[in-house]
Amino acid sequence: MRKRLTVVLGLVLVGLLALSSVASALDDGSAPSADVVSAGAGKLAAHGHGHVEVDGSGWVMIRMHGDAIIIAGAGTVITVRAAGDDAADEVTGETTVTLDDFTGVIVVRGSAFHISATGWFPHVFAKGDGVAFLQGRGWYRATGGYFGTWTRPGVSVDYSL
Repeated sequence: MRKRLTVVLGLVLVGLLALSSVASALDDGSAPSADVVSAGAGKLAAHGHGHVEVDGSGWVMIRMHGDAIIIAGAGTVITVRAAGDDAADEVTGETTVTLDDFTGVIVVRGSAFHISATGWFPHVFAKGDGVAFLQGRGWYRATGGYFGTWTRPGVSVDYSL
């Protein structure tokens, strides 16, 4: 009985060490996979820190602290409200907005936009058609049953209505 218990405990320990190695590999960026794609989501919600890129059309709201570059096509509206400000700044049409060491909320509505941001993201929401690339550490959830985590290699999530 004692030998069987020792063997079982040994196997459990080996299994835990293997899981720990896999988790460590995912966390340090040495995991072999760089992309996981989920199609047809429609809506996306995410939280974390690292790097976020969103390409698409529709509506995106990002609450963040960090740096961001927003490239907007014709008919796109960018609304930026820094933390502590009473009013938001709004830009319409083809433009590029660069935010350094920004803390606040960014809302982009329209078609043909690209957002690239690095920092901490308490909330990232997207609705419409596009793809989000999430790299760093956090979680995401998209309608259609897609959910998961983002790690250093990154994850791409397609969302479309």
